[in-house]
Amino acid sequence: MTEDVDILLRRAEGQDAAAITDLVAAAFASYTPLIGKPPAPALYDYAPLIETGRVRVAVFGAQILGVIYTYAEDDGGVMLDVLAVSEAARGRGIAMRLILEAEARARRDGAAVMRVYTNAVMSGPQRLYPKLGYTETHRGKSDGYDRIHYEKRL
Repeated sequence: MTEDVDILLRRAEGQDAAAITDLVAAAFASYTPLIGKPPAPALYDYAPLIETGRVRVAVFGAQILGVIYTYAEDDGGVMLDVLAVSEAARGRGIAMRLILEAEARARRDGAAVMRVYTNAVMSGPQRLYPKLGYTETHRGKSDGYDRIHYEKRL
């Protein structure tokens, strides 16, 4: 495809909403039959999330290859709520770059912990998060999904 050094991480802009929505829907589509409904991030309205300034994208030229959305929690931690990479760009470290950049921003903002959860049927994130130093804190049902919760001290 292209050299990974040409992939830039930037803040999402309003005109990115449709591309982000499409990328997330495609990235999570294979999980819908396993879960019995679309994963929560596939149902989000990304336009208002982009307005928060907390959505970042990995881009090559005008093409969005990955997206991450985080938000501050009431206790001062940060929740990593959405992470998706296009099928064509998987295996190139884009998810890891997005996470590491989000952690660095959270540290700069004074957060002491980053949290994330994934659906229990999603094996990729269950391998990725521990590799990046996240510890499983608990499992349970929330918002109608079986989720595994992780956190990492920053």
